[in-house]
Amino acid sequence: MKKRLFHSFTLLLAFFLTACSNNDNESLETSQQSQEDTSQQNQEYAEIGSGAHLVKFPDDLKEGIVFATYDRGDIHENIYVNSREAIEAVQNGEELPNGTVITLEGFRDGELEHYLVMEKRTGWGSQYSPEERTGEWEFQAFTPDEEVMEDGIGGPAIGRCYTCHANQERDQFMNSMEQMKEFDLGEISQSKNESIETAIEDIPADHWNVSEISAGLIDSKNKKESNLIEGQEKVDIIQDILLKMYLQQFKS
Repeated sequence: MKKRLFHSFTLLLAFFLTACSNNDNESLETSQQSQEDTSQQNQEYAEIGSGAHLVKFPDDLKEGIVFATYDRGDIHENIYVNSREAIEAVQNGEELPNGTVITLEGFRDGELEHYLVMEKRTGWGSQYSPEERTGEWEFQAFTPDEEVMEDGIGGPAIGRCYTCHANQERDQFMNSMEQMKEFDLGEISQSKNESIETAIEDIPADHWNVSEISAGLIDSKNKKESNLIEGQEKVDIIQDILLKMYLQQFKS
């Protein structure tokens, strides 16, 4: 009887140890497979910032729109966007269009220090992991001479731009979305008109002759009886004519 019980106990113990061994092996295999999957997944994604070379300095920067400015101590920043359509899209609750370029122009103590450019293109950013990707935006830093910045906030450190903007997914990865939403597009037309008027006012009028011709002499070849207009009145007439010519050409 004792021998039979001992034999049964031995079989039960052997079965238990075999089951534990199988479970341990399965757990080990599962853990190894998980590590292999994670390692393989990480290898599929590019290093953050590896696409920064795609971003070129915007040659038409000064033709863009300054929709926001920031002042912090001795730091001043102007934020440009390259198109009116981008602002209109944001104010209409739409996605920023392909080709949008946003540029931060940074000054310190009144001296230009750097440019930070973010550009959106269809398909950009697809090589990054979902956790690190900033939509279809790529970033690049440039020196005051408009060359790619290799150190400081540029070079290997450009990845910080991605990390910072990755937290702004709800604002299309922008840090200045509210300023763009609130920007008055009417200021653009007013500013352009003021610039045109200033340019016209700078045109010298000394070599211009403005004459007052009576209605009876308009069709006459003899216009010696016309009176020359001088002084500020002449200047005002010339500027008014030039402005009307420009506006007519603009409308056409």
